[in-house]
Amino acid sequence: AMAKSKNHTGHNQIYKNHRNGIKKERRPRKMSMRGMNCRFVRNQAFAKRGMKCTPEEKEERMAAQKEAQKRMEEKKVVEREERLKELSAEKTTKKK
Repeated sequence: AMAKSKNHTGHNQIYKNHRNGIKKERRPRKMSMRGMNCRFVRNQAFAKRGMKCTPEEKEERMAAQKEAQKRMEEKKVVEREERLKELSAEKTTKKK
């Protein structure tokens, strides 16, 4: 018998790979705490619990945020008006 000459072919491989689709690797949302330093994990849990705030604090924070947002919007309006004035001034100087 003669020796074999062909050792490999890519025939049909693409078809087979795409039959079920080529999917991205699914990564979990949260990293596993397994294998981590247990003291660190425990402290992290306490830290998360300690970060929770009272409804009053939350309300204060939201009010401050809204106030800051309002100030930003007012600033934007003022800047837009100034820019419009500049543009109109440029147009009048070009016409002359």
